[in-house]
Amino acid sequence: MKDMNINKAIRKQSKSYKRFVLSMGFIFFTLPLFLIYNKKFDIFYIVFLSIIEALILLSIIISSSREALDFEYDTGRLKLKIGLRSEKINIVCNKILYVDVELNEGKLNKFQDFKILLLSNSKFKNKKMKKVNNDFMKKYTLASYHYAKYKQRNPEDEFYYLIVNVGGLKKYKLLNTIYKSCVNAGFSEDSIKRIKIYRDSISQV
Repeated sequence: MKDMNINKAIRKQSKSYKRFVLSMGFIFFTLPLFLIYNKKFDIFYIVFLSIIEALILLSIIISSSREALDFEYDTGRLKLKIGLRSEKINIVCNKILYVDVELNEGKLNKFQDFKILLLSNSKFKNKKMKKVNNDFMKKYTLASYHYAKYKQRNPEDEFYYLIVNVGGLKKYKLLNTIYKSCVNAGFSEDSIKRIKIYRDSISQV
């Protein structure tokens, strides 16, 4: 039996998300009916219900934000939307200098989730692009090493980074698109491994 194809894994992720939203939605609308049916109109029950309903809505919003990742490539630009309320980032591909990934904690498996780090010498006029600082240098040591080389060559340039940490397994597709689109960028060994896993998976019949 062959391993699960990445596209099947992404569809499974999407179905799991939809089941979660439907189940939370069912609970959200059922709880008030239960209170009405049992005629529990005391202030304690109403406040308690309000708290539970708010937590349900919050969990749906958080889950939806973690799932929300859209992207497309168009003539040298990668249009990327991260999260529910984020504005679209219009990335000029030849401005991406370095790409790395950071594996998320959790169960080790073939399609392990990860974060994508993009290092650039352009901010792309977006608030999600952060200026490289000491926190970046401490947390992302490998990317910091490459940043130092770029900074040494171009000391007058400012450098920025973007972390893509939503979308689950859809980031495999995004990483592969970045690899094909940002041909001048350097890629870490770990990011190349993720791309190879993706391509090996979709080549399975």
